[in-house]
Amino acid sequence: MKVAVVGSGVSGLGATWLLNEYTDHEVHLFEADSRPGGHANTVTFDRPGMKPTDIVFNPSTYPNFINFLNIFPDLAERIIKTEMTFSVSRDMGFFEWAGDNLLTIFCQPSRLLDLQMWRLIYDVLRFNVSAQRFIIELESKTSADEEISIGTYLQRHGYSDSFRDNYLIPMTAAIWSTPPDKCALDFPAKTLIQFMLNHHLLQITGKPKWLTLRGGRQSCSSRTYVQKIISRLSPSRLHLSTPIKALRSAPVSDHASQSHRVELTTASGEKVVFDHVILACHTDTTVEILKEGGGMTSEETRILGSFKWNRNEAVLHCDEQLMPKARIAWSCWNYLTKSVTDKAGNYLPNVNQVSLYVSDWMNALQHLSMKDHGPVLVTLNPPFDPKPSLTFGWYKYDHPILSEEAIRAQSLLPSIQGTRGISYAGAWTKYGFHEDGFASGLRTAAAVAGPSAKLPFKIVPADRQPDRNVLRLARAFDVFESSAAAWLLGSLFVFVLALLRRTIEGLGVNLRHLDQTHETAEKAKAKDE
Repeated sequence: MKVAVVGSGVSGLGATWLLNEYTDHEVHLFEADSRPGGHANTVTFDRPGMKPTDIVFNPSTYPNFINFLNIFPDLAERIIKTEMTFSVSRDMGFFEWAGDNLLTIFCQPSRLLDLQMWRLIYDVLRFNVSAQRFIIELESKTSADEEISIGTYLQRHGYSDSFRDNYLIPMTAAIWSTPPDKCALDFPAKTLIQFMLNHHLLQITGKPKWLTLRGGRQSCSSRTYVQKIISRLSPSRLHLSTPIKALRSAPVSDHASQSHRVELTTASGEKVVFDHVILACHTDTTVEILKEGGGMTSEETRILGSFKWNRNEAVLHCDEQLMPKARIAWSCWNYLTKSVTDKAGNYLPNVNQVSLYVSDWMNALQHLSMKDHGPVLVTLNPPFDPKPSLTFGWYKYDHPILSEEAIRAQSLLPSIQGTRGISYAGAWTKYGFHEDGFASGLRTAAAVAGPSAKLPFKIVPADRQPDRNVLRLARAFDVFESSAAAWLLGSLFVFVLALLRRTIEGLGVNLRHLDQTHETAEKAKAKDE
């Protein structure tokens, strides 16, 4: 069978690799860009001795991608441990915290006397166990809340504004590279909580180490695995700089094994016929290709049209102005934002903001020496441009918006898979991450190949099961929340914090000045190192 794969992102690469290596089918890969790989885009800093930047993954949540890497010894030996930490910085450093340890949580000493900070910590602990119970109840059908939003969940269970605005929404927006106004409180609770469970974000201890691919001057990280797949494909079957403009599918009654003839039209006007086509591209591109080729079925229109995309600009730079002010708060993911106020000066929560500003600290992710290379940063949608002398490149990426409509469409996707000789693959079919895309490509290719495919490993789901031992803890939180003890202890805690604050300020200590002094000391320490 002659099969075309349109799109050489991680999904298209996965589909191409499986069909090319483990079936007898003739597979052709079409890519509009001049390079294959999509978001798997290794970039080498143009500085002496600089190593490339790259992706991160973990053993439990990326099983199929890791199984693929382990097939090739030269790729497996490049897997190294890395970190995955998170910070929030609001209003140019006025409020900051990071989740690495107690010192980073209270990177601003004044927050030790901040009731909102302590409530945030309490709510994080409560959410970690109660959210797992939510998944357990959905699986056991003891809850009818499968489609509620995360905003409804938080309101129903009495979580604080501080937890919502300084933890959950920043993390959600940063994870999916989506502005708070486009994900915010309408995000499906089940999807968000399951994702956090998969990535061990609902636990304080026992987290697996995150991994990355070690780069080098000759063989560079994700670029290596992309080239590994491409190099095993016949050059005559790799079509770079070849955008597909239209797809036309027509029934074939006299063909022994296939029921459709699928014709692709390239941007240059060339027409190529295949037995089956895998569209491994973004849904907006897929819709354009199908419409240009003569139209879509009502079901295809309804399902594929449910997915929306968000355009993000990424800049590779070394400008520290786009990082938290407190050096100790620097993390792998750094969410920076500015509070919004109405005309009366009242604070509006994150949900009304329209910008996302996340800086990835590549030194921590990629083991890049600060002494040798200085800060290596990748910032999404910066509010201002980094200094030109500290900027090394701008890149544009589209990420799926996992709305309630999109989640519902994912469940309906099987109804159009394989029909009319067309299949669909992409990270958008799940959570939008590397493993999701790679596994989608593998599954789609395996379905197209049928029983003749000799799979190198079993394609497994990446969803983790919640720990049922948390049920007792969740019930304990429920009992405490509904008891008089919660009010009494809360009132006592508020009184003690207020007393301590008045005492310290009475001694002439400016708490904000204390934060700034601590910040200056940390910067000096980092500079010496």
